[in-house]
Amino acid sequence: MNKISVTAFVLFLVFYIPQAQAQPVEASATRKVIDNMLNAIIKNKGSIYTMKGTERAKGKATPNVIEMYNKVNVSPLKIYGKVLSELNKGSELLFVKGERGDKVRVNPGKFLPSLNLAHTSSLLTKDQHHTILTSGFIIVYKLMTEGIKRADAQGGFDKVFKLDGEVTYNGKKCFKVIVDDPTYAYVTATGLAGEDLYTFARRLLVPESAVMDLNGLKHFDENVTGKTLKVPTSYAKRTVLLIDQQTNFPISQEMSDEKGVFEKYEYSGLNTNPVFKADEFSETFSEYKF
Repeated sequence: MNKISVTAFVLFLVFYIPQAQAQPVEASATRKVIDNMLNAIIKNKGSIYTMKGTERAKGKATPNVIEMYNKVNVSPLKIYGKVLSELNKGSELLFVKGERGDKVRVNPGKFLPSLNLAHTSSLLTKDQHHTILTSGFIIVYKLMTEGIKRADAQGGFDKVFKLDGEVTYNGKKCFKVIVDDPTYAYVTATGLAGEDLYTFARRLLVPESAVMDLNGLKHFDENVTGKTLKVPTSYAKRTVLLIDQQTNFPISQEMSDEKGVFEKYEYSGLNTNPVFKADEFSETFSEYKF
């Protein structure tokens, strides 16, 4: 074989013999669990559930506990809530995006007339961490996707998100996922034009209650335009999720800061993608008492 033929033969081997292909890195078990949860939430069109919320109350030795029955239609956003716990038991709330000037229809019970209130009204949010507009699971989706983005940027997903085995909760087999934010700290942020405390906290994805406590604010609708406020860098220092293996929904969420647990939400009787009746988010619906 002459020199040219040898060269051609070598080039043939280099370019025509199949080369070993780089194998894609398989997602970790934790990543699969989180991805399945996010997919379930983003595909969800609505839900019915009973929620038990336990929230740290500033200046009180024991947390506030509220139990509510909720119906949520994701888009357009429609929410019905009925208080089941003793304080304000039987009160009903109804929100339908685009109706009543985006105010909440409230049946306070106790033979009092129904009225319309802003969802940030102190009459609805006193001693509570959230407004009715955070009902459902979209806020979990936003918090987790933001946490993933930050962890991935530092190449540390599996250092932040950890699968901590399986547990049985309310008779359901669940994955237990612990999310630890190593960058959790406190910084300052300035309110934009027209922002109240609620919209400010939603923009930054931090707890309204934390912003209130850190800055001596009292109401969700308090104007913070131009104000420089102390805020945490993320929603929680540690989050513990119990994710139902059958539905992939988080049926328990526990959030902590450097002082300990500041809120926990537990869901029972969860029914995803129910078929709502045409008038189910109307105050004239036969099962409501507005």
